[in-house]
Amino acid sequence: MRRGARRALAVLFALAVVAGAGVALHGQDWSVLLGLLHGGSLAALLGAVLVTAAGLLCGTRAWMLTLSAIAVPVPTRTGMRMFFVGFLGKFVPGRVWGLIAQIRMGEQAGATKAQMAGTYLVNLVIVLLTGGAVGMLVAPALLADGAWWLLFPLALLAALAARPDLIHTVACLAARIARRPPPTTPGRPRDLRRSIVYQTLSWVLSGLHVWVIAVLLGADPLLALPAAVGGFALATVGGTLVVFAPDGAGVRELLLAPALATVLPWPAAVAAALVSRVLTLLAELTTSGAALGAVVLHGRRTVPAPLRKRTAA
Repeated sequence: MRRGARRALAVLFALAVVAGAGVALHGQDWSVLLGLLHGGSLAALLGAVLVTAAGLLCGTRAWMLTLSAIAVPVPTRTGMRMFFVGFLGKFVPGRVWGLIAQIRMGEQAGATKAQMAGTYLVNLVIVLLTGGAVGMLVAPALLADGAWWLLFPLALLAALAARPDLIHTVACLAARIARRPPPTTPGRPRDLRRSIVYQTLSWVLSGLHVWVIAVLLGADPLLALPAAVGGFALATVGGTLVVFAPDGAGVRELLLAPALATVLPWPAAVAAALVSRVLTLLAELTTSGAALGAVVLHGRRTVPAPLRKRTAA
């Protein structure tokens, strides 16, 4: 593909991401966020954005480990570029464009189309299962005698860590239902196990920003922690399954508010869900832009000056 065509596709993809992000933010009640922006809360909100960014980086690491287990190990810079281009594709309706870009970049890195498609499917299974497990933290607040439900996520995570091949089994079942070829058998089970750990940590870190918001709105810090972290994980999993909504816009808020309503009045719970959308989007776009920018800058620095001149010409 010619350089001009690649640039045109990159611009179109960027515009689609911006449009999808705009849809995700459309109709948000900005007065709620502005009401939280005062001297005493700025540091807490900034910390919430940073911890969400840390959660996203853990998710990045989880994806790269899955890629290593299913396809081929790649250098960190290459993996980050592949991940974040695919990640930004979630803002485009249909969410297939990011996968197409990842497949293209995967072929350049030595992976086959089947391996990249298998990586996507296995990673999706890891995201959904670990998200569901962490999401069960909200069970004690939502269900009578809900404390017993905490045994389920602990047992699930322990089973996945002990038998990472279960992930492949579930992925094969999903592929059969979707009438797609099954993913490649993992060649590095240890990497798959580490991916599960990193993705679980990603869910916990990403959900902490909701806890910060809930506490700022008056929730009890101890009671709000499992409701916020678990509620965010379950709501995000639900939004992920709704393909037609860019980044689960509307769906995630609809699912998150009831969990937060166990520790906040209903209007405050709805407000917290809306602020969560804004802070999450800010963290995701900032982290993605910074990561891709760093990869591009590093690539330019490592290319010899004469080669850069010939390429530019």
